[in-house]
Amino acid sequence: MVYLPDAMKTTEFDSSDEEVGEEEQQQQPPLEISWLPLTVVECSQFLGICALPGCRYKDIRRNLQRDMGELQNQGVQDVFVFYGGVPELEQCCQILEELQLSIHDNRKTVVHCYGGLGRSALIAACLLLKLSVTMTPGKAIDILRQLRGGGAIQTVKQYNFLHEFREKYAAHQESKDVPLERSLSR
Repeated sequence: MVYLPDAMKTTEFDSSDEEVGEEEQQQQPPLEISWLPLTVVECSQFLGICALPGCRYKDIRRNLQRDMGELQNQGVQDVFVFYGGVPELEQCCQILEELQLSIHDNRKTVVHCYGGLGRSALIAACLLLKLSVTMTPGKAIDILRQLRGGGAIQTVKQYNFLHEFREKYAAHQESKDVPLERSLSR
């Protein structure tokens, strides 16, 4: 299953069908998937994080078929795609629910954005916070930076979203739990 946010259009991918020479393909390293052990939040599964398979942008010329083959070779069953800036809370909650279902069903799951550092690391960090009450935003960032490098969680908006996530998520859940007749009387 490939999960694309509702608003994403297929024309927004930075992939193309242009051919890459055989020599260029051989020089290209395999798609790097970093496997985040969810044991840090008492879950036996792993969550994969990677850059955009088949990316063709500026000086990057990845081969989509080769990258998809790598995902298949590693047994990936579900792929979540992220684009744009920091997600809206509602969208983030929906993504996290879908991720948790995949993980609960023991499906090998990967999240990716363009570089596999900002948006995908943000979603992974939010997942850690959601799965563990003892996980802190700082610890989640440290874990992801050890896994993906110092560029994980790249922007101030991503950093702030993560630090405000737990409080906003709780308020969001409470608003969903308000009985209909009570919300209508206001």
